[in-house]
Amino acid sequence: MAQLLYVNSVAGSDTNPGSQQAPFKTITQALKVATVDTKIQLADGNYNAASGEVFPLTVPSGVTVVGNETNTGKGILIEGSGTYLSRTFAAQNVTFVLLDKAELRGVTVTNLASRGSGVWIESTAPTVANNTFTNCKREGVFATGEANPIILSNLFSENAANGIAIAKNSKGQIQGNTCVKTGFGIAISDTASPILRDNKIYENRSGIVISGSARPLLRNNVSENNTDDGITVIGTALPDIGSINNLGGNTLRNNGKFDLQNASSNKLVSIGNKIDASKVAGSIEFADSSVPTPTPTPTPIPT
Repeated sequence: MAQLLYVNSVAGSDTNPGSQQAPFKTITQALKVATVDTKIQLADGNYNAASGEVFPLTVPSGVTVVGNETNTGKGILIEGSGTYLSRTFAAQNVTFVLLDKAELRGVTVTNLASRGSGVWIESTAPTVANNTFTNCKREGVFATGEANPIILSNLFSENAANGIAIAKNSKGQIQGNTCVKTGFGIAISDTASPILRDNKIYENRSGIVISGSARPLLRNNVSENNTDDGITVIGTALPDIGSINNLGGNTLRNNGKFDLQNASSNKLVSIGNKIDASKVAGSIEFADSSVPTPTPTPTPIPT
Protein backbone atom coordinates (compact mmCIF):
# COMPACT_ATOMS: atom_id res chain seq x y z
CA MET A 1 0.00 0.00 0.00
CA ALA A 2 1.32 3.44 -0.93
CA GLN A 3 2.33 5.67 1.95
CA LEU A 4 3.10 9.38 2.27
CA LEU A 5 5.84 10.55 4.60
CA TYR A 6 6.66 14.16 5.51
CA VAL A 7 10.05 15.67 6.33
CA ASN A 8 10.76 19.11 7.78
CA SER A 9 14.37 19.94 8.67
CA VAL A 10 13.29 22.84 10.91
CA ALA A 11 10.15 21.66 12.70
CA GLY A 12 10.46 17.88 12.43
CA SER A 13 11.84 15.16 14.69
CA ASP A 14 13.08 11.70 13.77
CA THR A 15 11.12 10.31 16.73
CA ASN A 16 7.90 11.48 15.04
CA PRO A 17 5.80 9.10 12.91
CA GLY A 18 6.47 11.11 9.73
CA SER A 19 2.91 12.37 9.32
CA GLN A 20 1.99 15.82 8.03
CA GLN A 21 1.29 16.97 11.59
CA ALA A 22 4.41 15.28 13.02
CA PRO A 23 7.05 15.08 10.28
CA PHE A 24 10.48 13.53 10.39
CA LYS A 25 13.46 15.86 10.63
CA THR A 26 15.70 14.04 8.11
CA ILE A 27 15.39 12.47 4.69
CA THR A 28 17.71 9.80 6.09
CA GLN A 29 15.04 8.64 8.56
CA ALA A 30 12.27 8.73 5.97
CA LEU A 31 14.33 6.54 3.62
CA LYS A 32 14.87 4.00 6.41
CA VAL A 33 11.14 3.38 6.79
CA ALA A 34 10.10 3.88 3.15
CA THR A 35 8.71 0.93 1.21
CA VAL A 36 7.79 0.52 -2.45
CA ASP A 37 5.40 3.26 -3.64
CA THR A 38 6.32 5.59 -0.76
CA LYS A 39 6.32 9.31 -1.48
CA ILE A 40 8.56 11.44 0.76
CA GLN A 41 7.41 15.08 0.79
CA LEU A 42 10.02 17.66 1.81
CA ALA A 43 9.22 21.03 3.35
CA ASP A 44 11.29 24.10 2.53
CA GLY A 45 14.60 24.17 4.35
CA ASN A 46 18.24 23.05 4.28
CA TYR A 47 19.01 19.35 4.51
CA ASN A 48 22.65 18.70 5.37
CA ALA A 49 24.94 16.99 7.87
CA ALA A 50 24.27 19.71 10.43
CA SER A 51 20.54 18.94 10.28
CA GLY A 52 21.23 15.22 10.74
CA GLU A 53 21.50 13.85 7.21
CA VAL A 54 23.84 10.93 6.49
CA PHE A 55 25.17 10.88 2.93
CA PRO A 56 24.93 9.48 0.37
CA LEU A 57 21.15 9.35 0.48
CA THR A 58 20.12 6.13 -1.26
CA VAL A 59 16.56 6.25 -2.62
CA PRO A 60 15.19 2.66 -2.78
CA SER A 61 13.34 1.16 -5.72
CA GLY A 62 9.89 2.62 -6.21
CA VAL A 63 10.38 5.47 -3.73
CA THR A 64 9.85 9.13 -4.68
CA VAL A 65 11.54 12.08 -2.93
CA VAL A 66 9.76 15.30 -3.87
CA GLY A 67 10.01 18.94 -2.91
CA ASN A 68 8.49 21.66 -5.09
CA GLU A 69 8.48 20.81 -8.79
CA THR A 70 6.83 24.04 -9.91
CA ASN A 71 9.90 26.11 -8.99
CA THR A 72 12.55 23.40 -9.64
CA GLY A 73 13.31 22.97 -5.95
CA LYS A 74 13.96 26.56 -4.96
CA GLY A 75 14.11 26.80 -1.16
CA ILE A 76 14.71 23.07 -0.66
CA LEU A 77 18.50 22.69 -0.55
CA ILE A 78 20.08 19.28 -0.08
CA GLU A 79 23.82 19.77 0.41
CA GLY A 80 26.25 17.05 1.36
CA SER A 81 28.42 14.17 0.23
CA GLY A 82 29.29 10.62 1.19
CA THR A 83 31.41 7.83 -0.27
CA TYR A 84 29.73 5.52 -2.78
CA LEU A 85 31.64 2.53 -4.14
CA SER A 86 30.78 2.35 -7.83
CA ARG A 87 31.13 -0.97 -9.66
CA THR A 88 32.36 0.90 -12.74
CA PHE A 89 34.22 3.94 -11.34
CA ALA A 90 35.42 2.92 -7.83
CA ALA A 91 34.90 5.28 -4.86
CA GLN A 92 32.90 8.44 -5.55
CA ASN A 93 31.68 11.47 -3.57
CA VAL A 94 27.91 11.47 -3.99
CA THR A 95 24.84 13.23 -2.59
CA PHE A 96 22.12 10.86 -3.91
CA VAL A 97 22.18 7.29 -5.22
CA LEU A 98 19.00 6.38 -7.11
CA LEU A 99 17.96 2.76 -7.37
CA ASP A 100 15.62 1.31 -10.00
CA LYS A 101 12.36 3.22 -10.48
CA ALA A 102 13.31 5.69 -7.75
CA GLU A 103 12.34 9.32 -8.39
CA LEU A 104 13.90 12.63 -7.34
CA ARG A 105 11.72 15.66 -8.04
CA GLY A 106 11.66 19.34 -7.20
CA VAL A 107 14.75 19.79 -5.01
CA THR A 108 18.06 21.69 -5.20
CA VAL A 109 21.21 19.59 -4.90
CA THR A 110 24.75 20.80 -4.16
CA ASN A 111 27.85 18.67 -3.57
CA LEU A 112 30.86 20.73 -2.49
CA ALA A 113 33.16 17.73 -1.93
CA SER A 114 36.16 17.25 -4.20
CA ARG A 115 34.88 15.77 -7.50
CA GLY A 116 31.41 15.67 -5.99
CA SER A 117 28.38 14.38 -7.94
CA GLY A 118 24.82 15.40 -7.14
CA VAL A 119 23.11 12.18 -8.30
CA TRP A 120 24.74 8.82 -9.11
CA ILE A 121 22.84 6.34 -11.29
CA GLU A 122 24.45 2.90 -11.58
CA SER A 123 22.70 0.44 -13.93
CA THR A 124 19.24 1.54 -12.80
CA ALA A 125 16.28 3.31 -14.44
CA PRO A 126 15.19 6.17 -12.14
CA THR A 127 13.54 9.52 -12.92
CA VAL A 128 15.23 12.86 -12.17
CA ALA A 129 12.79 15.68 -12.92
CA ASN A 130 12.31 19.39 -12.24
CA ASN A 131 15.34 19.79 -9.96
CA THR A 132 18.17 22.31 -9.74
CA PHE A 133 21.77 21.07 -9.60
CA THR A 134 24.20 23.85 -8.75
CA ASN A 135 27.79 24.22 -7.52
CA CYS A 136 28.56 20.50 -7.60
CA LYS A 137 32.33 20.08 -7.78
CA ARG A 138 32.05 17.65 -10.68
CA GLU A 139 28.61 17.16 -12.23
CA GLY A 140 24.94 17.29 -11.38
CA VAL A 141 24.00 13.80 -12.64
CA PHE A 142 26.27 10.88 -13.53
CA ALA A 143 24.83 7.76 -15.18
CA THR A 144 26.98 4.69 -15.72
CA GLY A 145 26.93 0.93 -16.25
CA GLU A 146 23.69 -0.12 -17.95
CA ALA A 147 21.76 2.90 -16.66
CA ASN A 148 18.56 3.93 -18.42
CA PRO A 149 17.33 7.06 -16.63
CA ILE A 150 14.76 9.72 -17.47
CA ILE A 151 16.40 13.13 -16.87
CA LEU A 152 13.66 15.67 -17.47
CA SER A 153 13.34 19.46 -17.20
CA ASN A 154 16.15 20.07 -14.71
CA LEU A 155 18.36 23.15 -14.34
CA PHE A 156 22.11 22.48 -14.23
CA SER A 157 23.96 25.66 -13.29
CA GLU A 158 27.60 26.37 -12.39
CA ASN A 159 28.69 22.79 -11.81
CA ALA A 160 32.46 22.42 -12.08
CA ALA A 161 32.89 19.70 -14.73
CA ASN A 162 29.59 18.75 -16.40
CA GLY A 163 25.90 19.32 -16.05
CA ILE A 164 25.13 15.71 -17.05
CA ALA A 165 27.58 12.85 -17.73
CA ILE A 166 26.45 9.63 -19.44
CA ALA A 167 29.09 6.87 -19.45
CA LYS A 168 29.75 3.16 -20.13
CA ASN A 169 26.76 1.48 -21.85
CA SER A 170 24.07 3.82 -20.50
CA LYS A 171 21.01 4.85 -22.46
CA GLY A 172 18.13 6.99 -21.25
CA GLN A 173 16.11 10.07 -22.14
CA ILE A 174 17.64 13.50 -21.51
CA GLN A 175 14.89 15.96 -22.32
CA GLY A 176 14.01 19.58 -21.66
CA ASN A 177 17.00 20.33 -19.44
CA THR A 178 18.94 23.59 -19.20
CA CYS A 179 22.73 23.41 -18.79
CA VAL A 180 24.48 26.73 -18.19
CA LYS A 181 27.84 28.07 -16.98
CA THR A 182 29.64 24.78 -16.43
CA GLY A 183 32.55 22.90 -18.03
CA PHE A 184 30.67 20.68 -20.49
CA GLY A 185 26.90 21.00 -20.58
CA ILE A 186 26.43 17.30 -21.43
CA ALA A 187 29.27 14.77 -21.70
CA ILE A 188 28.61 11.39 -23.38
CA SER A 189 31.37 8.76 -23.41
CA ASP A 190 32.26 5.09 -23.87
CA THR A 191 29.44 3.21 -25.67
CA ALA A 192 26.58 5.29 -24.28
CA SER A 193 23.57 5.88 -26.53
CA PRO A 194 21.08 8.22 -24.83
CA ILE A 195 18.41 10.30 -26.56
CA LEU A 196 18.92 14.07 -26.15
CA ARG A 197 15.83 16.08 -26.98
CA ASP A 198 14.77 19.71 -26.45
CA ASN A 199 17.70 20.65 -24.19
CA LYS A 200 19.02 24.22 -23.93
CA ILE A 201 22.78 24.41 -23.46
CA TYR A 202 24.55 27.76 -23.30
CA GLU A 203 27.43 29.73 -21.78
CA ASN A 204 29.44 26.62 -20.92
CA ARG A 205 33.00 25.90 -22.01
CA SER A 206 31.60 23.40 -24.54
CA GLY A 207 27.97 22.50 -25.05
CA ILE A 208 27.85 18.76 -25.84
CA VAL A 209 31.00 16.60 -25.91
CA ILE A 210 30.66 13.10 -27.39
CA SER A 211 33.64 10.75 -27.05
CA GLY A 212 34.68 7.10 -27.07
CA SER A 213 32.40 5.17 -29.40
CA ALA A 214 29.19 6.75 -28.10
CA ARG A 215 26.09 6.74 -30.33
CA PRO A 216 23.62 9.30 -28.94
CA LEU A 217 20.61 10.60 -30.84
CA LEU A 218 20.18 14.41 -30.80
CA ARG A 219 16.89 16.10 -31.68
CA ASN A 220 15.74 19.72 -31.28
CA ASN A 221 18.52 20.79 -28.92
CA VAL A 222 19.92 24.34 -28.80
CA SER A 223 23.63 24.76 -28.05
CA GLU A 224 24.73 28.37 -28.24
CA ASN A 225 27.08 30.99 -26.80
CA ASN A 226 29.50 28.41 -25.43
CA THR A 227 33.14 29.50 -25.10
CA ASP A 228 34.52 26.70 -27.31
CA ASP A 229 32.17 24.48 -29.33
CA GLY A 230 28.46 23.83 -29.60
CA ILE A 231 29.05 20.11 -30.21
CA THR A 232 32.44 18.34 -30.14
CA VAL A 233 32.80 14.76 -31.43
CA ILE A 234 36.00 12.80 -30.81
CA GLY A 235 37.32 9.21 -30.86
CA THR A 236 35.10 6.87 -32.86
CA ALA A 237 31.87 8.45 -31.63
CA LEU A 238 29.03 8.80 -34.15
CA PRO A 239 26.02 10.82 -33.01
CA ASP A 240 22.77 10.75 -34.97
CA ILE A 241 22.06 14.41 -35.73
CA GLY A 242 19.33 13.87 -38.27
CA SER A 243 18.06 11.56 -40.99
CA ILE A 244 15.77 11.98 -43.98
CA ASN A 245 12.81 10.53 -42.09
CA ASN A 246 13.68 12.08 -38.72
CA LEU A 247 15.18 15.55 -39.05
CA GLY A 248 17.71 16.68 -36.46
CA GLY A 249 16.12 20.02 -35.61
CA ASN A 250 19.19 21.03 -33.59
CA THR A 251 20.31 24.67 -33.49
CA LEU A 252 24.03 25.39 -33.07
CA ARG A 253 25.01 29.06 -33.11
CA ASN A 254 27.23 31.80 -31.74
CA ASN A 255 29.78 29.46 -30.18
CA GLY A 256 33.28 30.82 -29.64
CA LYS A 257 35.31 28.39 -31.77
CA PHE A 258 33.09 26.00 -33.71
CA ASP A 259 29.38 25.36 -33.74
CA LEU A 260 30.16 21.75 -34.69
CA GLN A 261 33.62 20.23 -34.47
CA ASN A 262 34.10 16.66 -35.70
CA ALA A 263 37.48 15.37 -34.57
CA SER A 264 36.34 11.74 -34.78
CA SER A 265 37.33 9.15 -37.37
CA ASN A 266 33.76 9.09 -38.75
CA LYS A 267 31.96 11.39 -41.17
CA LEU A 268 28.95 13.13 -39.65
CA VAL A 269 25.81 13.66 -41.70
CA SER A 270 23.69 16.65 -40.72
CA ILE A 271 20.08 16.69 -41.90
CA GLY A 272 17.55 19.29 -40.85
CA ASN A 273 19.73 21.25 -38.40
CA LYS A 274 20.44 24.97 -38.15
CA ILE A 275 24.23 25.18 -38.34
CA ASP A 276 26.46 27.83 -39.90
CA ALA A 277 28.53 25.80 -42.36
CA SER A 278 31.38 28.32 -42.01
CA LYS A 279 31.72 27.46 -38.31
CA VAL A 280 32.29 23.72 -38.56
CA ALA A 281 35.47 21.63 -38.57
CA GLY A 282 36.17 18.06 -39.65
CA SER A 283 34.35 15.64 -41.92
CA ILE A 284 30.74 16.81 -42.03
CA GLU A 285 28.20 16.38 -44.82
CA PHE A 286 25.22 18.71 -44.92
CA ALA A 287 22.48 16.71 -46.62
CA ASP A 288 19.43 18.86 -47.19
CA SER A 289 16.43 16.56 -46.86
CA SER A 290 13.99 18.80 -48.68
CA VAL A 291 14.15 19.69 -52.37
CA PRO A 292 11.88 22.66 -53.12
CA THR A 293 9.44 22.39 -56.00
CA PRO A 294 10.62 24.85 -58.69
CA THR A 295 8.26 27.64 -59.69
CA PRO A 296 7.88 27.95 -63.49
CA THR A 297 9.30 31.14 -64.98
CA PRO A 298 7.39 33.07 -66.02
CA THR A 299 4.52 32.02 -63.79
CA PRO A 300 1.69 30.85 -66.08
CA ILE A 301 -1.52 32.88 -66.03
CA PRO A 302 -4.66 30.72 -65.83
CA THR A 303 -7.07 31.04 -68.74
